[in-house]
Amino acid sequence: MGRAKARLPWFGRSMVEHVVAQLASAVDEIIVVGSAFLDLPEMPVRIVRDRDPERGPLAGLREGLEAIRSEFAFVTSTDAPYLTGSFVSAMLDRETPCAPVAEGRVQVLCAVYPAAAWKEAERLLDAGIGRPLRLLEALDFEAVDFEGPVPSPPWFGFNHPQAYLECVRALDSGASAELEFGDCAALALKGQRHRVPVGTLGEILARWPETQRLVADGYLSPAFMASLGEHDRARDLSVPVGPGECVKIIDERSSRNSKPRGVPGRVGESDR
Repeated sequence: MGRAKARLPWFGRSMVEHVVAQLASAVDEIIVVGSAFLDLPEMPVRIVRDRDPERGPLAGLREGLEAIRSEFAFVTSTDAPYLTGSFVSAMLDRETPCAPVAEGRVQVLCAVYPAAAWKEAERLLDAGIGRPLRLLEALDFEAVDFEGPVPSPPWFGFNHPQAYLECVRALDSGASAELEFGDCAALALKGQRHRVPVGTLGEILARWPETQRLVADGYLSPAFMASLGEHDRARDLSVPVGPGECVKIIDERSSRNSKPRGVPGRVGESDR
């Protein structure tokens, strides 16, 4: 994806804020598990940091289950545009470990787990097992079968930029972003702002042939950087630009030349 899914813009708020809003209509307690390097917006949630992000989703699931006070927890990913509070409530009302099964696949990140299952998750992790499905199987979970194609499935997520952009366009075919050319001395476009349809960074820049001198092999050249909102910076042209987002193309040489001596540059999360 090239950027944190939780911070992807989603029609006036971030993706994680959208998911939290759906959960808030169904539950009294919300826990967001994230890495130590992920900056999250202010939300009515408890944030728990994942101690072992390299061990995969089961490690994050363990963190959340250990922290929650309710007997059962509904677990979802942060990139769930079609999740609804009514679906969450219906799943929790079963009061048993359960997960949707669609087209033969168990949706482990759209499921109900007992809070006490964090101990079993810990045991599995210690045994070198990192798949949440193994935890559900150990809990003898109830399969909630969905037959045939499911329109707008609540477990749908984004595995690549085009999936995210297609979802955005399906909800609003006219979704747009703003592109600003900053202090780009190499371009006659310097200082200009343009309203553009959502797309990848590469698709958006391709609207101006003169920008092609800034790119090579799928990336912005080392002298240039794209700033996306407050947190993300990117050179990868496959990075998605979402609805309402402002992207600024920066000439890093100009930025370095204008920086006071002795003031170090801030390293963004994507550079860590």
